Amino acid sequence: MPRKKKVAKATVKSKSKSKINWQDNYAGLILGAIIVVILGLLVANFFSKRTQDIGTGISTDNSQSQSQDQQQQMQNPNQYTVQSGDSLSAISEKLYGSQDFWPALAQANKIANPNLIFAGNTLDIPSKDKLAEIKTQMTQTSYQVQSGDTLFTIAQKMYGDGSQWTKIDVANHVGRLPNGNPLIFAGNTLTIPR
Repeated sequence: MPRKKKVAKATVKSKSKSKINWQDNYAGLILGAIIVVILGLLVANFFSKRTQDIGTGISTDNSQSQSQDQQQQMQNPNQYTVQSGDSLSAISEKLYGSQDFWPALAQANKIANPNLIFAGNTLDIPSKDKLAEIKTQMTQTSYQVQSGDTLFTIAQKMYGDGSQWTKIDVANHVGRLPNGNPLIFAGNTLTIPR
């Protein structure tokens, strides 16, 4: 008889364990469903917000920065303060309507590394005609020497950096004066390496 009692107790325990496991599984299932619904709502909200921004063409961050840009342009139209996230091509697009002027913008502001500009820096903003002139100079492959020119001043005009005169010197095999200075004459045409 004692064996029957042990068996009866064991079956009661196993029935109560199976009831507890079923309840745990059911609670986990409900909790999982709630999490899936919440994640679905978050994803749907993200994509609907994104399509709204794309549809209007302006995100909330861009509209704020554009209003700051417009205020700044009204205060001083010849200068631009770099905003966080700006690049020279983006600034060129904002101010001139084309990204093509970023190299000339870098040249006009004597920026050695156009990929490295900092928020808060102030850039000089030349007229579109002046930028076109700078861009033309930057793409020229020859230069007509004017009276009073030196290789340093020519490098300054063509590269925006007079210390690069040695490039012009090497490319043109310029003669030397007895003191070692380069010898150039007004009217000569020099090759400008790019």
